[in-house]
Amino acid sequence: MPENLNKDNMNIKYFLLIGCLLLCSINVFSQEEQRLKYEFKYKSVNGHDIMATIYLPESNNKTPVLIYFHGGGFIFGNRNQGLEELIRDKLLANNIAVVSADYRLAPGTKLDGILEDVRDVITWIKDKGEGSFNINTNKVAVGGGSAGGYLALSTGFEPHYAPNAIISISAPTGFSTEGIKPADLSLLNDTWKGSIVSHGDYASRMDLWRQLGKNGLALYEIFGFDPAKEPEKLGKYTLTNNIKTGYPPTLIVHAKNDRAVKFDEAKAFHMFLQDKQIESELYIVENGHSSELIKQHPEAVEEIVAFLNRQFE
Repeated sequence: MPENLNKDNMNIKYFLLIGCLLLCSINVFSQEEQRLKYEFKYKSVNGHDIMATIYLPESNNKTPVLIYFHGGGFIFGNRNQGLEELIRDKLLANNIAVVSADYRLAPGTKLDGILEDVRDVITWIKDKGEGSFNINTNKVAVGGGSAGGYLALSTGFEPHYAPNAIISISAPTGFSTEGIKPADLSLLNDTWKGSIVSHGDYASRMDLWRQLGKNGLALYEIFGFDPAKEPEKLGKYTLTNNIKTGYPPTLIVHAKNDRAVKFDEAKAFHMFLQDKQIESELYIVENGHSSELIKQHPEAVEEIVAFLNRQFE
């Protein structure tokens, strides 16, 4: 056999071998990803299934869990796009499972219904997490960014739902009517009313959020009343009005130059918790809001992991 032909055959066999190895590696990786990621329904409302995704670390032991709620002004967002991969991957590397949960969105669902979903997914994990996913249901934390951070902070009021720890990233702690004009209810679109959406596409739903905001309708559609006309009703949704003894240890991550939620709001909430003798840590970065904060300051994730590890000891 000619020498060149022999070399060509060897090269072909070499590349075939490498290709097979790569294919096998990809297949194993896909199976591994599928094994460690599961979607589940935690409730149904009028035939509409509300879903969550759980990511599990490679561990045979019962694992603690962080339940995470996406941001989006209560109007847009979903569990797939709202969880930063860096948070997920760092927690998994530290043997902490992560649940990213959808919840019903305004305008079709008001804030009371959204808060109900938050409580229900926590209840599902506490009741079924051990049997379904080998979760240590005595070690459950809750977190979120922006509006999702507000939802996370709202879980500490009642002992039955209260987690072991709360992570708040760029979260508002209440609602103000400052600078808000009375809503022009003539602009309301009937197609929004009564429709259930729990997995909101970012692009189209963000346009809806902006449209509602420009016309003074966003808060009306979130609450179901016009806060500019009935500001006294906002007290029910102000976190400091509801916090009592026994509120969970809380880590607040916030940027000094947050343009969506002022840093002073986070600082005041931190000081409020400390005055109540509630364990609270405030981790300050320079810039960014919610997901952008994490992208610009990945070191904040290390602080989140360290805080959770301390609480789960």
